[in-house]
Amino acid sequence: MNRLQFLKMMRNSLMETVKEASAPLLEDEVEKVKTLFFSHRTWHSIGLCDDVHGVEMKTVARIPIVVYKHAGTLHVKKAICSHCHVMPHYIEQDHRFICLYCDREWYVLSQEGTLHMPILQTKQEGDEWYVQIEGDSYA
Repeated sequence: MNRLQFLKMMRNSLMETVKEASAPLLEDEVEKVKTLFFSHRTWHSIGLCDDVHGVEMKTVARIPIVVYKHAGTLHVKKAICSHCHVMPHYIEQDHRFICLYCDREWYVLSQEGTLHMPILQTKQEGDEWYVQIEGDSYA
């Protein structure tokens, strides 16, 4: 074995040792981050939503949400413009939301537009619906 091969073997051996020593520490940190992320989100009841017709605006945990049905499926969105973080205005005759701050629009019937409102996770238990919201954020 020449000197170059020896140094390469030492380098590889040292790297493997560092990886093996740091792996448990990194796994602990990943678990802490996962726990923090999932404990930050909580489920909130939005009541019975089987008879939703049109668009309903609700407030859950001080956060405005939009509940509507499209093609028979219940959708829930956070009623906050993701661009400027203000609550958009709903124009019922046009079935559209418009952000008065940045002029972005979103049409409920066609599901198209430039206004992006975050989609919220939902689940149904019995007749009651729940929505998952971040614990301490507004926008």
